[in-house]
Amino acid sequence: MELINNTFIPENEIPRSRRDAGRKAFLQTFRNLFTNWNPFRKFMDAYRFNTIRWSASNLHEPSWGKRIGLFLQTRNPVAILRDEYLNNRSSLLNKWEVSNLNRIQTELIWIGRMPLQDRDRNTFKSLDSIAKKIRQLQGYEGCPDMSHEKQLLATYRYILSSPFDRKFGGLPPDEICGMLRQNGLSESNLPYQNYEGILQGRETVMYELAARKNGEKYLQPADLVKLDVGMTGFSMDLISRFPARETSVPNLAEGIQASEKKEKLSVPKEPKKKVRKGKTKAKSVKIK
Repeated sequence: MELINNTFIPENEIPRSRRDAGRKAFLQTFRNLFTNWNPFRKFMDAYRFNTIRWSASNLHEPSWGKRIGLFLQTRNPVAILRDEYLNNRSSLLNKWEVSNLNRIQTELIWIGRMPLQDRDRNTFKSLDSIAKKIRQLQGYEGCPDMSHEKQLLATYRYILSSPFDRKFGGLPPDEICGMLRQNGLSESNLPYQNYEGILQGRETVMYELAARKNGEKYLQPADLVKLDVGMTGFSMDLISRFPARETSVPNLAEGIQASEKKEKLSVPKEPKKKVRKGKTKAKSVKIK
């Protein structure tokens, strides 16, 4: 029994794949042909309802010509059969997706809580099984977003594959990721860390994924951390922070003076007009 959508469903009713969901939906639709809920019964019920509704709207019984029109307007049994198959297939696919998601999350939680010293061949087989289930849930229309599960899977695989010091053998992968997040590392950057250096107890640089102006991605160094074990348990100490770039703030008065100088230089001087002096002759006025 498995709990899906607050309902316990037997495991034999849950499809193993998308193809198996289509096969089960076809068999379920075929069996319904021999029950009272077959498409021909649904067709006659829909036709009878259309006739009653028309009589109630027009206050008299429909004629034979109108009955034929209502008969042709009713959805045919083949279309009803197709809709029933699609509904059964959609319901089975939903059960299959929810079941796979529950199993993936349960196995990831189990692996995340397992100490490093308890890893064995079955651990990596479980990781391969999770990767296969994630691939099955991808590549079709309406598939769920599995980016979070992919990041956790890649991180746990890297941690469990890395050599570690014996004193860190009781440390589970989930706790390592939690300490890194407490030191300011985002969850999306967990797969890009140097877990070999961290589990050896050395001072290790954390890395963050960044992008250049042309869209090319690269890893830039972040803070420096060190994993240690003491009387209180495991701890990850922050040794030093990545130096921030210093930005100089210009003086406000100097900026105003520079802008005024630019304005003065940019204003063109008007050319002076030359005034030519012409010779004028004075006329004599006779007084009678």
